[in-house]
Amino acid sequence: MSMALDFSRVAAQLSERVAGKAMLEAALEAGLLLSAGGSGRSSVVRHRQIGEAALAKGEVRFASIDELEDSGQLIVATGVGAPGQAKNVGPEDCIEAAKLLMRSTGLKPAGVIPGHVPGFYAWLQAAHLGVPVADVAANGRGHPTVKMGGMGFAARPDLTITQAGAGGHGGSGSRIRVVAEGNIAVTSSLMRHAAVQNDGLIMAARGPLSVSWVREHGAVGAISFQLALGQRMIEAEANGERRIEAIVDFTRGTLAGIGVVSEKAVAYKDGFETGEVRVRCGQSELLLGICNEYMTLSRDGERIATFPDLIATVDPQRGDALSISELEPRTPVAIIIASKRNFPIGSGVLDPGVYPEVETRMGVEIARYALDPEA
Repeated sequence: MSMALDFSRVAAQLSERVAGKAMLEAALEAGLLLSAGGSGRSSVVRHRQIGEAALAKGEVRFASIDELEDSGQLIVATGVGAPGQAKNVGPEDCIEAAKLLMRSTGLKPAGVIPGHVPGFYAWLQAAHLGVPVADVAANGRGHPTVKMGGMGFAARPDLTITQAGAGGHGGSGSRIRVVAEGNIAVTSSLMRHAAVQNDGLIMAARGPLSVSWVREHGAVGAISFQLALGQRMIEAEANGERRIEAIVDFTRGTLAGIGVVSEKAVAYKDGFETGEVRVRCGQSELLLGICNEYMTLSRDGERIATFPDLIATVDPQRGDALSISELEPRTPVAIIIASKRNFPIGSGVLDPGVYPEVETRMGVEIARYALDPEA
């Protein structure tokens, strides 16, 4: 099953570009939206601090994937766990994870890519290592498991990958470092367990992945897409109506509805935040199904969007991205959806084997919708 998208023209625009404050703000605006509920207005400060730390650490350069040699090796920079549990982690843990991975594998990376946007973990690792951020992500929107961002590794248990993570506070004796080598299913389980021990989240790096593999299996052009969308959002200023219009237009999406949160039932367990949020929109009800990020959206019992489609929530007044943690009862919210065909995705989400874990946790069908070539 192929859903290849040609973002090469846009991706080429990032060739040899260097990040600055304006690019950081564009990446932040769109990145929070594309995180699909994993991040929002409440996490602006944290993500901006990571981006600013990257700019202060060194030059943050971007390169298209076609600039890199096929034999070059890439690092994936990410977090493992529930994004709403970001307590015992910081920018230094991103760098520590990369150091652990390189020490364990002997890897000398040609570049870094994010697991998914906002992607400032990748900015920080790349700046520290003096290599570019390649214009690729494992996925162009937030995903709840490493296997979904595995770019085909979940379907190949014979392939070995190394994952490294760090977190905690050294002074309190809670510092944690972990390195796991094996196939992606086994190593991901170990990383998830480490995240649980660190109150829900650790900063991580995984690899090595060859440039040729990432070019074939990654979400090529994801950073270009993020930055271009972010610029459109900034141009719309803090005006909810204009921002919603800009997002819908850029993603070729749909405004599913504007309403008020009527009920929220989300719980954290074993490294995952799962549950649902109900939004009353006039005479209709929208139901958001959650597993760390928005995975499903139904209107009056009928499914209208399913991961890896984009499902995003914004403040109707200002157009700021809202996270799952911010959707408390009586919160006004606008919900935007866009087809998975309209933005870069990685091949990991096209593997039927990555869905049972999340389907079991949520108690709903996902794979049948996600893998439907007509959906």
